[in-house]
Amino acid sequence: MGIILMFTLWGSWMQDAYALPAFARKYQVNCNVCHTRQPRLNSFGEQFLENGYQMPGTEDGGIVEKLKYGDVTLDQVSNYLGILFGLNALENTQLRRDVPGSGDQTDIASPTILRMFTIGTFAKNVGFLVDSTTLFAQSSDLELGRAFVTVNNLGGMDWAHLRVGRLDPSAYFSFATDRPQFIPVGPKLAPPFGSFATPAVDRWAPMPSAFASKFYGLFDRSRTAIMPYESTLYNSDKELGIDLHGRPFGNWFLYQVGILNGGNERAGDSNHSKDWYVMTRFDYAQSDYFSANLSGFAYFGNHNAKVSTGADVSRSRYGVAARLRYKWLDVYGAYTIDRVTDLPSGMSATFDATASGVTVETHALVTDRLLLGVRFDHMDAGGLLATRTSATFLAWQAKYYLRSNLSMTIRHDMNLRDAEGGMSAARNLRNLFSMDLTAVF
Repeated sequence: MGIILMFTLWGSWMQDAYALPAFARKYQVNCNVCHTRQPRLNSFGEQFLENGYQMPGTEDGGIVEKLKYGDVTLDQVSNYLGILFGLNALENTQLRRDVPGSGDQTDIASPTILRMFTIGTFAKNVGFLVDSTTLFAQSSDLELGRAFVTVNNLGGMDWAHLRVGRLDPSAYFSFATDRPQFIPVGPKLAPPFGSFATPAVDRWAPMPSAFASKFYGLFDRSRTAIMPYESTLYNSDKELGIDLHGRPFGNWFLYQVGILNGGNERAGDSNHSKDWYVMTRFDYAQSDYFSANLSGFAYFGNHNAKVSTGADVSRSRYGVAARLRYKWLDVYGAYTIDRVTDLPSGMSATFDATASGVTVETHALVTDRLLLGVRFDHMDAGGLLATRTSATFLAWQAKYYLRSNLSMTIRHDMNLRDAEGGMSAARNLRNLFSMDLTAVF
């Protein structure tokens, strides 16, 4: 608990000037210009992101707050370097009492995530992002997350913006995967033994069901199990590919098209075929106090997974999402349907090739420092009929901002299908309570 006290006192002593992350420092504005509350973006922040980290309606990437060396312009380090640190101060999980060895499990003061990112512009209309992440709950190794270059305003202002590299496909979706108010909770699992082996899972991970894989008995092309709660396909936080987006008809309409090496491809392109996706978004209002939008996407997979026989299958996903923001209230949700095709003929009777998931969140800023949230998740799982298990969770959260970049969170997840019983990890977790501290610099 000494670690918690140290961070709390440190946050209380900091001046606001030091609490502003990189872009706020660069453009000399408050974080709330772009965020409803970090990390969720408001309408202005979404257009800033779309424009390749340049102010909306501008091409200022080559000049603002930069040091000039002849024809070369460079940002000051503090204007493009950021760090996110997450500390799990307390986590208590209550498992089913009728499962051997289960019961309350409590962890105290363990780091959960360390994220270091450089983000900014090389020159006019050329931006970049490099994001390295360590998930302490799974490994102490530093993993390369998103890393891409953007080339913006091709053909005219906001007509076409290009991203190339390891990117998050759903960045411009009404419910973006990589900007969660509810910090993802990792599973508790044992490592698998050999290829086409699924880890023994003791605790389900309460992740957004709309983003999850949803299938039991699928493997990536390196023969590693794709867990049913793992974010993937269009809703992955990092895949290697290229996409194009823009607003050629004005602020009311956004398009996006993209090509990926393939869902869950860890490196290279092992099957030499591609996945591709399309998304459209309609923005009905973008005022200071009210905004609403509706998105729809289709993701088409091409031999991007395997089953236990070693045969290739194709996973595709279709989904819609909506968001409504009014003053202190932020409501958003998504519904997705996943399909597996190209199944071996002998598996059709034992494998459910369709799955779906829904996630709905509501957040209310009740004071300038206190954000209350509720999230509902339901997954109608697919995959092997002998092992698939659907899941329904309800979570509430209270987040208190000590500073604009320093917050403490209390969260409680409840398994609404606990009474149905069963030995699956989706039923094993009854309740999860956690206290977390998050800092962004």
